Amino acid sequence: MKNQNSCTLKSTALGLVGFHFLTVVVHSIAHEILSVKATPAQLAFIVPVIIFAPVMAGLMLPKFSKAGAVMLLVSMLGSLVFGLYYHFIASTPDHVTHVARLHPAFWSAMFQITAYLLLASEALGAMVAGLSLAGWSQSFKRYAVRTDF
Repeated sequence: MKNQNSCTLKSTALGLVGFHFLTVVVHSIAHEILSVKATPAQLAFIVPVIIFAPVMAGLMLPKFSKAGAVMLLVSMLGSLVFGLYYHFIASTPDHVTHVARLHPAFWSAMFQITAYLLLASEALGAMVAGLSLAGWSQSFKRYAVRTDF
């Protein structure tokens, strides 16, 4: 049963990584078209944590499940906090209510939609990674009990 659950979690995680990446691409296009530029400090976080780390985690998951799950959890939580702050909390140029007034309207709507989709994919990605790691923890506990470790 655990192996089937593990495969399901891995497949779900890989699907979320792909969805997150595609959403980041569309969101980035909206940023460019609307001239909502990230600062150099923001880019120093966005590129490694929001773009590359989830992709690397997805590549690691098939062979290095635990390390991939840890990387996915950390990157998705970091991305979630970053996006939540800049898109929904702080009064920044890329707050969804500020972007709502920008033109072209299509890309303004795409920006807002992808901001919400990123939030959802990051929350789900963190949850799936956490569940995967909890499964590893349970396996270790069962092993420790059987071996008096």
